Amino acid sequence: MVITLNKSSQRTELLGPGGSLEMVKAAFCAGADSVYVGAKGWSRRRDKFELSDDDIKKAIDFAHQNNKKLLVAFNTLPSSLELSKGILKIDRFIGWGVDGLIVADVGFINEIRLRLPQIPILLSVGASAINIDEFKFYSEAGVDIITVPCELSLEELRHLKAHSSCGIEILVHANRDFTYLGRCIMSSYFKQYCIKDDAGKNQFMGSPNRGGLCYRVCKSKWIVSGPQRVIPFRRSRRGDLGNHAFFLFEDIPHYLKMGVDSLKIQGREYSIPLIKEIISFYREVMDTCFSGQDPTKNSIFEKRLRKLTHWRDKERNKATATLLNECREA
Repeated sequence: MVITLNKSSQRTELLGPGGSLEMVKAAFCAGADSVYVGAKGWSRRRDKFELSDDDIKKAIDFAHQNNKKLLVAFNTLPSSLELSKGILKIDRFIGWGVDGLIVADVGFINEIRLRLPQIPILLSVGASAINIDEFKFYSEAGVDIITVPCELSLEELRHLKAHSSCGIEILVHANRDFTYLGRCIMSSYFKQYCIKDDAGKNQFMGSPNRGGLCYRVCKSKWIVSGPQRVIPFRRSRRGDLGNHAFFLFEDIPHYLKMGVDSLKIQGREYSIPLIKEIISFYREVMDTCFSGQDPTKNSIFEKRLRKLTHWRDKERNKATATLLNECREA
């Protein structure tokens, strides 16, 4: 089946994760147009999946040497005392040539736009912008591209694309949440202590919004209790942690035809071989669309997707079990 794309489709970028300098290089080599990393203490991941300033400098240099882009995530919610620390760090990255920032907090966006007007700003999916009024608000605040949650339909995305001046980035591989991404605070009730990192920035364990991380407590087994009854409740069958892979595939041609700005792959915490395979898969899917062919009608892609799903679920379930055990130890 032949598909027809418009000129804007060719500008759609594939954005991959960089949980280490080695993953950054692997993501680019696998076909990512751009890669995002987390600044140490400032992104929604465990610190071992964030990069030091020195490694961010090396990542920027590697990206530019290969005509690629490097984005840095500052998508936690900083306090008033932390804003200036973030601005100083961002100013340093701008001097090194960083290509954009991923931010979630409205106040932080305002500070960045006022002090550093030249840097592109991408709104993190953690901000959960899902309707046209939110898009208009963030556009006026100075955001260039908005990352949308996985749950939005094609009809909703077309409406946002047609009625907003902001670009759109879509998570094509991510993790579903029982709320919109960024709006869950369940984990923070189980890990409540706070520490300060070497730079003096607060990190509240259990809250990815405040420099900690999600312990995925929603994936555990729960009991729903009510008047005169106790009902066992499980999200899925026994032994299943409820971490099924979420890979968008059949909608990719529609996204490209729509002319979205970026397709984003989540997974800084995964192994480098898995990330290379995921990026390679989406690179080939996109290139097949650009050639005028429909990859969703090709059984080879479907087989590869099943293999990736099994591989990803295995890694995710192991990591989730580790996090839940850590949470019980607190």
